[in-house]
Amino acid sequence: MKKLIILSLLLFTSFKTLAINVIDIAVPDEFVTTMEVTDEYPLVKTGYLTQSISSITDFYQQQLGDPLKITGSENYRTLFYNYQNRKVRISLYHRNYVTEVSIMIEKTL
Repeated sequence: MKKLIILSLLLFTSFKTLAINVIDIAVPDEFVTTMEVTDEYPLVKTGYLTQSISSITDFYQQQLGDPLKITGSENYRTLFYNYQNRKVRISLYHRNYVTEVSIMIEKTL
């Protein structure tokens, strides 16, 4: 019985660790985090930086490859990816000399 309890705790801890680590999508160096939700889906990380939408898009294409889909315009853009078997949406919105970045990760595909 003791072994079963220990095994259950280890598995629970392992799954919880995996879920939290999924939010570890790279962000540019000057990224300032304003919010993180790492304990329930969808996982969310938001923040801002002074780079342009184009340079942030280039950063994510270098980090994650070409997105499955891109929507938006000069002031607003959304990049859609599959990352670690999860749907990822990175939304960029430029205003007042900063670009707001929102990263949302859904449950397993």
